[in-house]
Amino acid sequence: MPRPSVPFAALLTRFMALALGLSLFFANLGAPELLHLEGGSKVMMTPVYWVSLLAPAFYLWALWAASEAIVRMDRGDAFGPAVVCGLKNIGGCLMLGAFAAAVVQPSLIYLFGNGFSEMRGVRMDLDVENVTLALVGLVLILLARQGQKLQSKLDQFV
Repeated sequence: MPRPSVPFAALLTRFMALALGLSLFFANLGAPELLHLEGGSKVMMTPVYWVSLLAPAFYLWALWAASEAIVRMDRGDAFGPAVVCGLKNIGGCLMLGAFAAAVVQPSLIYLFGNGFSEMRGVRMDLDVENVTLALVGLVLILLARQGQKLQSKLDQFV
């Protein structure tokens, strides 16, 4: 039995997710500037580097979930359970990534910077990008729910 082909858009999305993941892993992501390190040789050994990878990892996971949703839509599964699950995964990953970028990363970087000596409150970075990605994720989750309801109504007519 021949294996079904993967659409070009899904292949391109997966390639971009892998390429961006590799470039993200090897980039310094500003860790030397955050820790005031002159050389960049030991950047990957700092906890700030690994914490700074948290939000982008969720965004890359969302890209991979998008490629899976593209494959499922290409196979004719309009708003079936697989596509709904894919849209919810994309939305959830975007929301988790935005939360990590806005709350988790700034708080942990602050804690690492002061040697865990004090933490009063939570550090937040509510940039336009973080809030926008969180809201886009929420819209995708709501869209998946609405599509699932419409699909079940259409199935009742048939």
